[in-house]
Amino acid sequence: MLLYNKVLYSPLIFLCLMVSTSYSQPKEIDSLKRILSKNALNDTNKVNILNQIGFSYYGVNINQLKKYATQALQLSLQLKYVKGEAGAYKNIGLGYLGTNANPMALVYFDKSLNIYKKLNDKVNCTRILNNIGYYYGRINDHKQERSYLLQALNGVNGLHKFLIETTILGNLGNSFEAANQPDSALKYYLQAFDAQTKAKAINSNITPYSNLASAYLKLKKYDQSLFYCGKVLGMIKTTHTWPPKDIAAIYLTVGQLNFQLKKYAQSRQYFDQSLDIGRRTGNSETISEVYHGYYLLDSVKGNYLQALTLYQHYVRLNDSLINANKSHIVSLYEVKFDLQKQAAENERLKIEQEKNQTIINHQHTAEVILVVGLIIIAIGLISLVRINNRVKEQSALILKQNKVLENNNLVKDKLFSVISHDLRNPFTQVIGLLSLWEAGEMKQEEMWEMTPLVKNRIVQTLNLLDNLLIWSNSQLQGFNFKPLPFNLEGVVNENIQTFEGLIAQKKLKVVNAVKPGTIVYADSEMIKVVLRNLISNAVKFTPANGSICIKSSIENDELIIAVEDTGIGITEQDQVKIFSFTSHTTLGTDKEKGTGIGLKICKDFIEFSKGRIWMESKVNEGSKFYVSIPNSINPG
Repeated sequence: MLLYNKVLYSPLIFLCLMVSTSYSQPKEIDSLKRILSKNALNDTNKVNILNQIGFSYYGVNINQLKKYATQALQLSLQLKYVKGEAGAYKNIGLGYLGTNANPMALVYFDKSLNIYKKLNDKVNCTRILNNIGYYYGRINDHKQERSYLLQALNGVNGLHKFLIETTILGNLGNSFEAANQPDSALKYYLQAFDAQTKAKAINSNITPYSNLASAYLKLKKYDQSLFYCGKVLGMIKTTHTWPPKDIAAIYLTVGQLNFQLKKYAQSRQYFDQSLDIGRRTGNSETISEVYHGYYLLDSVKGNYLQALTLYQHYVRLNDSLINANKSHIVSLYEVKFDLQKQAAENERLKIEQEKNQTIINHQHTAEVILVVGLIIIAIGLISLVRINNRVKEQSALILKQNKVLENNNLVKDKLFSVISHDLRNPFTQVIGLLSLWEAGEMKQEEMWEMTPLVKNRIVQTLNLLDNLLIWSNSQLQGFNFKPLPFNLEGVVNENIQTFEGLIAQKKLKVVNAVKPGTIVYADSEMIKVVLRNLISNAVKFTPANGSICIKSSIENDELIIAVEDTGIGITEQDQVKIFSFTSHTTLGTDKEKGTGIGLKICKDFIEFSKGRIWMESKVNEGSKFYVSIPNSINPG
């Protein structure tokens, strides 16, 4: 069982972005605001003050940071003040960086870097490269992270050289520590400590001490770790101006160290302090790691159910911070690549259209000048019609390509969302359960008690996986329609048996009222998928001891299948969008989760079968879903 799964990145970025080594306090922000209020002119000095105020909010209030950075950007563009524009882009990037590493941070860092390169501002180029490296570290892309950090390190020179080196070397150490290479991390941490000593700022920042404490802890050199932990705790006690994220990080490290030393009470005390700061500052990374610490403490105490719950919280937060962001940025760059190709094609068509327009203009001029105007006009009109038709065809092609790209990106985003969250959660439960069992911290009776809960989640996940594969195949590759006659009653019984475990657990009464011998001529696989989703929803949203009835009838040469339940019902507001792709998902009566694509699949498949689907529902009274398909479909 691994104790450390990831490393908290300390906010070393402060040192690289500021000339001063002190942490911005509310008094400094207030002072800057007073200066701003006295400056009535919209000049470059006002831009600089706005940027300073915005940066002072980094790590304190992201919304305020973005607010002042946006004001600085607008005024810079108005004044054509490119240096102020670069600073504003940098601050907006920091705002997105602080919002769970939003990939838009890279867009604004790139804009800032390009301007600083044109201004030959090497110091700020170094700082932006460090920021970009820091971003990639946040999403655990350590190869890209180190590439940018090494570029930044090579560009360090001039004023505040050692302070900037301290930051970059510390970030390189963070990168190796996050990759579970504490030996390499320690090497860079010691170099950072040496650079800070040369800068004569050895007691101006607690981060190098915190980094050394963390690295020695992972190397199981507890005496050295304890020494640096004590050093940092002493600095915190005597000075109250340290960044909250740094304090939370060292409390977490001290909690982990005490756990290794089997001082469980002290360990929980420091975890509690770290969690309190994490919640106050909205730092999800800190909260995630504290949950992991609580999980280990409860495992040692034998409180396995609570330990498993905490482990799930830890994995869920960890996914949202790293895996979801990583999937999001992969998706972002795939979309960016597709859009770049499309933009290039559009640009080519635009150039061709401009050439054609030039030809038309020349023809019109010749028509006025030349004596034989009628002949030239005729030729010009013919050319104009051809060009106009070609332009229309090209415009239609652009619209079609954009529509296909938009649809593919929508499918892609949905797949990432489902794979990153809904398919992972049940397996994290199994991993947590097996980890406790493997460590010998769970008895056989307790294992038997927890197994049915996990089994039900796996069954739900298999149903979700079927939906996902069928839906993505139908969206991306199309669906092969194969209508054949089949017995509807048997298909309904087959689907009811699929959910018999959940039906028994909730003590539901499920009745197959389909008339025996009812033969349907349709694609049996499509109808199975539709019935499975409708019955699954009925089971999910019907409380214990409720009832579900599936029946059929023939009306006006249509076969109508109805799935009725006594569940919680659907509000009128949600009924309007229940079959749309944008429909939100709702937890079932036993907190069952869904992806929102099940009813979308039903609608697509029924319409493909030349049928229709609709529903009736009242809140707290139940729902009725109806499917109608032609009683006979021509095989041709």
